[in-house]
Amino acid sequence: MEDKSTKRLIASAGAWFVGEYAAVMIERFTELESNKRYKSEFIEDIYNSLGRDRNLDGTSTRVNAVLRIIRSNKIVEALEYVIQSDRMRKDNPGAVRKAKETLNNIK
Repeated sequence: MEDKSTKRLIASAGAWFVGEYAAVMIERFTELESNKRYKSEFIEDIYNSLGRDRNLDGTSTRVNAVLRIIRSNKIVEALEYVIQSDRMRKDNPGAVRKAKETLNNIK
C-alpha cells in the first residue's frame, strides 16, 4: 500500500478490526458521525463483546481510525489491504472473509 496515512490508520485500528467491523461501520456511518451518544454506546458494545483492549480508549482508537478511513474514501483500499495480507489470511481468516464480503457489497 502506497498511502502511508491509510496504512497508519489500518495499523491503529488493527487490520483484523478493519476486516471485522468495516461493514457495520459503513452501514452506521452517518449515525456514528452525528450522534455522540450512539457512538459511545457502539464503542462500549464492541469493547464489552471483544474483551481485547485493555481499556475503552483502545477500542475508541480502533473505531475512530476506521471512521477516518471511511471519511477519507479509502475504505476500498483498506479492505484490499486486509484481503491481500498474508498474515491476516493465516491468523484471521474470518476477518479476511468478512473484508471480501464487505468489498463485494460496496463495489
